[in-house]
Amino acid sequence: MPLNKTLLLGSLFVMAGELLFVGMGMLIKILSETFSSQQLVFFRNIFGALVLIPILYRNGLNGLKTDRIKLHLLRASSGLLAMFCFFYALANIQLANAMLLKMTVPLFIPIIAVLWIKEQINAKTIFAIALGFFGVTVFLDPQAGIQMAGIIGLAGGAFAGLAKVSIRKMSDTEPATRIVFYFALFATLLSSLSLFIGDTHWPSTTHWPWLLLLGILGTCGQLCLTQGYRMAPASQVATFTYSSLIWATIAGYLFWNELPELQTVIGAALIILAGIVLIYKPQKT
Repeated sequence: MPLNKTLLLGSLFVMAGELLFVGMGMLIKILSETFSSQQLVFFRNIFGALVLIPILYRNGLNGLKTDRIKLHLLRASSGLLAMFCFFYALANIQLANAMLLKMTVPLFIPIIAVLWIKEQINAKTIFAIALGFFGVTVFLDPQAGIQMAGIIGLAGGAFAGLAKVSIRKMSDTEPATRIVFYFALFATLLSSLSLFIGDTHWPSTTHWPWLLLLGILGTCGQLCLTQGYRMAPASQVATFTYSSLIWATIAGYLFWNELPELQTVIGAALIILAGIVLIYKPQKT
């Protein structure tokens, strides 16, 4: 069978994007010892927006006019809430565990799509969702006590699912560049308001390069994922998003001596299996 170079490149872009996200997660864990989650979210967004300026300049500003500003605001606010939850989880639980909670997003998307845009749902999808949430229950292990950071991380998956369905809702008229622009704009403005909540302080000179790197890693990771999904069908490359668990487990062990517990491994296996069931489409013969 000949090698499908496009599929190979698409898969590599997806894995590279997940590696960049894990790098961002590592920075968040380190910086969270000095900065609050709301500060880190703001710096992630404002420096991420700066990274996008050359891309927007190259594509021109004429395509930014929109009649769907409310949907852009919903996408930005839900994505921002997901970011707050994810950053909080990263600061308070193991790196691999936080990345696993990010993997629950596909479980929420069909539920939100059914309730909001009236998409049809079949028995396979219902089975996959039930399997995935059973995996979440095993992972969170309620009998051992409710871990607030885990619950907040799971809520982040729900908010991220809403953000993705919002994109689907307006994708018939809104190109990717416009969606990225309004997310960067609204997320930066909204996250700046959170700086007035709690104890905040101005970064020192040594912190600025790391905060800039935070924005670069997050934005470049998103661009890599976008490129990967553009090059190959989502059903063929989406499973490579789970590579983040591998990168996160390795990084967690090397830098924080973190090793996953048994219920984490079992829960992760069930969530990954559910995700594969959700995206799998049998080829027509």
